[in-house]
Amino acid sequence: MWIIATLVLSVFLAAGCHLLKVTGKVPSGAELAKIKSLPNYRNGEFQNIDSAGIELGKVNPFTVIRDMMNRPKTVRPSRPLPAIIADLKSLRAGEPIVVWFGHSSFLVKTSGANILVDPDFSGYAGPYSWMVPAFKGSDIYHVGDLPEIDILLISHDHYDHLDYETIRKLKGKVKRVVVPVGVGSHFVYWGYDPNIITELNWNEAVRLSETLRITATPARHESGRSLKLKKTLWASYVIEADGKKIYYSGDSGYGRHFKTIGKTFGPFDLALMECGQYNIKWITNHMLPVQTAQAAVDLRAKVILPVHWAKFIEAYHPWNEPVKKLLIAADSLKIAVTVPEIGEPYILGSQVMTKPWWDFD
Repeated sequence: MWIIATLVLSVFLAAGCHLLKVTGKVPSGAELAKIKSLPNYRNGEFQNIDSAGIELGKVNPFTVIRDMMNRPKTVRPSRPLPAIIADLKSLRAGEPIVVWFGHSSFLVKTSGANILVDPDFSGYAGPYSWMVPAFKGSDIYHVGDLPEIDILLISHDHYDHLDYETIRKLKGKVKRVVVPVGVGSHFVYWGYDPNIITELNWNEAVRLSETLRITATPARHESGRSLKLKKTLWASYVIEADGKKIYYSGDSGYGRHFKTIGKTFGPFDLALMECGQYNIKWITNHMLPVQTAQAAVDLRAKVILPVHWAKFIEAYHPWNEPVKKLLIAADSLKIAVTVPEIGEPYILGSQVMTKPWWDFD
């Protein structure tokens, strides 16, 4: 009995220590004091331009559980997703190249830099490996497949965008980390050199070379890896590289910020837009596909590349519903959409990719 009790206690202690590690650390002390002076930080947390978040008083928890239990089988693909295995270390093109890895992870190759965005190569999204497993076929890439990373760009600290295992394996292989305000605390806690971390508030920019500039712009969302919510900022990004403009929405509900960004920075050659994991219950945090299309119009984007789908189950809709609905909405608004396979390089300005590789349950 003592042996069994010791083993059980050891398992619980190990699980607890692991959770403390992957949860990270939010700002405190002098760093928190600086944050408190920011205009978008009030009442102990960061604020959205427009309200966001699930209004708990209007959501019946039993309904949420029922919906989760009754999700259709099509929330997960019936077979492995098709994917392209590209040599990421030898990509060459006259224009920036984007390689999408499923969900919101992607690589931007410019003339002078490799920019890795919201990488998740662990095969799951959560503090433990048994939580939210990746679809088969969507997890064929690993950290070892990546070229040298000049800039690691993070939109916010939710587990499906800031994956501890991936960040741990990238340590020492990244020259510069660019994150929203407060997210740098996680990186320092995980052993990253503070001197390579740049934190940006909304509408702040960092020039990384003569041909590369990144600006953090607003998003309508939240942050948090524990019960402490909104202690770090969330953001979208404008990437200006080689004379081209790329927009990444991060996670965001639809809001007036899209028109402001489009007016200030647009038009965009490409917009990587959140399109998936939506539900009317959390519509202020995530867009419906028709809103994704309208947001692209607001941004004055020439082409949409949908992200935040095809890797994890985080909502109740069929896994391929987002792209199907987006194509219909974008067509009505005369916006081009490119949907490369996972791992398939897309060169800015080239013909859009619309082969229906997603057309199965």
